[in-house]
Amino acid sequence: MVRQVFFIVFLAFWGLFANGNPNAAGQSNSAPVDDRVGTYSSIAPPYAAPGKDLFVTREGDPFVVTVTATCLLEDDSETQFELLPSAPGFIHVSDTYRKENRAFGYTEGLGVVYITPQVGDAGKYSVILNVKACSGKVERLITFKIHIKPARQD
Repeated sequence: MVRQVFFIVFLAFWGLFANGNPNAAGQSNSAPVDDRVGTYSSIAPPYAAPGKDLFVTREGDPFVVTVTATCLLEDDSETQFELLPSAPGFIHVSDTYRKENRAFGYTEGLGVVYITPQVGDAGKYSVILNVKACSGKVERLITFKIHIKPARQD
């Protein structure tokens, strides 16, 4: 299982780095916390990929969701990704990774949300991730739902 999660994380990050142009699809699931933010502090609002409102999986089938926050290059602050307390215990968020694009003058804070449901975790859950970026000038909640079906009985 650890190898599967590592492989999924590797593919997710490779897709983000190789593409270089993140898809902002699914932004409708992000609700701004503070709309007073100026355009000078952020190039794009934080987003999750894949940009879905609902994920359906089975007990024992882990997956990842990547989260990105883009700021201007001169902003050297750390992006923070924090799960709100309502998140179930089988969901974890990684430390922040930082990617700089000097040619275009921006930096990305990248995080990985690990969803690892085990037998007994079947049910419906809501996940709320608080994203703070750009020296605290950007704060946004990213929300999605997870429906975990019981493991297959073979």
